[in-house]
Amino acid sequence: MISLQALAILTVTGAIVFVHVWLGPVVPPARMLLFDLVYGGFNLWWAVSIVILRVTRKITEDTAEAWYGHTTQVFWFGNVATVTAFALVMPYASEALRLVVTMVCLAPVAVEAIGTILTPRLGRRDIWSTLAPAFIPVGIVIMFAVSGDEFAIPVIIFVMSFTIALLLLREVVQGWVDYAWDAAQAAEAARDARTRFLASASHDLGQPLQAARLFFDQVLQSPAGPARERAVRNVRWAFDNTEHLLGQMMDHLRLESGEVEARLAPLPLGPLIARVAEMHEPAARLKGVVIDALSTRFVVMADSALAERALGNLVANAIRHAKARRVLVGARRNGDRVRVWVIDNGVGIPDADRPRLFEDHVQGSNHGDEIRGGFGLGLASCRRIAELMGGSAGHEPRWRNGAAFWIDLPLG
Repeated sequence: MISLQALAILTVTGAIVFVHVWLGPVVPPARMLLFDLVYGGFNLWWAVSIVILRVTRKITEDTAEAWYGHTTQVFWFGNVATVTAFALVMPYASEALRLVVTMVCLAPVAVEAIGTILTPRLGRRDIWSTLAPAFIPVGIVIMFAVSGDEFAIPVIIFVMSFTIALLLLREVVQGWVDYAWDAAQAAEAARDARTRFLASASHDLGQPLQAARLFFDQVLQSPAGPARERAVRNVRWAFDNTEHLLGQMMDHLRLESGEVEARLAPLPLGPLIARVAEMHEPAARLKGVVIDALSTRFVVMADSALAERALGNLVANAIRHAKARRVLVGARRNGDRVRVWVIDNGVGIPDADRPRLFEDHVQGSNHGDEIRGGFGLGLASCRRIAELMGGSAGHEPRWRNGAAFWIDLPLG
């Protein structure tokens, strides 16, 4: 950027010399002095400002983004200086020379149109950056409108058309820049998600496998009796946990790849809630949790297997992490949908965790769980499954006596 700015400063210096050579003899000395003060002063300010910004380290990177604010100032100071110079010396130029200068001065308009394309990292373009490329063309149009030159009208039409075309082209390029930025951010997020997934898989699968090896060693070393039976149960628990984790991982990968299709059909919620409660009853009993499955006659449009998996994720989370004594599963009407609730009376959700609860690989704050387990995909998968069936999933932030999660499904 510094090399480009240096080249531009030399170009402006050349323009000053050009004006002195071609118009010096015919322009009154007072006007020429003002011209030098305005245009030469701008050129001097530009060069000095670059040196100051680099010496004071206010701009350390030589990139378009780093120089964007300074560039906008240069555009506006240069525009004002150029239009003022026009007003000072162009009335004394011949019509042919005015046409030549007009063509030359359209070059900065193209530069400003390109230079005000903004990467989304810097935010949205402000009004000053938006209008900068139009300032010099407006000055040219006014100059020819009052000049009475033979070709004034064609020049005005050309300048206006050229400027509008450049501004439209800028917006097209800005759209592609925004699209490329969004695509890059999405690719970076996907890469980070894969990295977190692999790290989580390596860590969480390692826990039950390591436990299985230790318990198996206990089986080999323990004589027949209660200690050996307890070690055998622990081995089975460790392998069951590993199987659960692998199943969760495969479910997530299928959802991510778009392989899962929802086969929607009328689904009675009462039997679904009872089935999910029965399936999680053994795990709840081991944790000292009571599952209250409330009967209901609501019927929703959903995929039976997917709905069971989504609701099961919420119930499993409540049993495993909430440190609750009771988990309630029920349904209530919510407009043209049915909201299925999973409510516990456990430790609740810290406010800091709420915004990211349904993101991939987010497990929330550690409430002292003896075994964290899982990949942090339960809630994320629950939301994806709900959306796949035309519904949604979330939690009630106002609930303070534990946690309240829900799945909305269309009425059947």
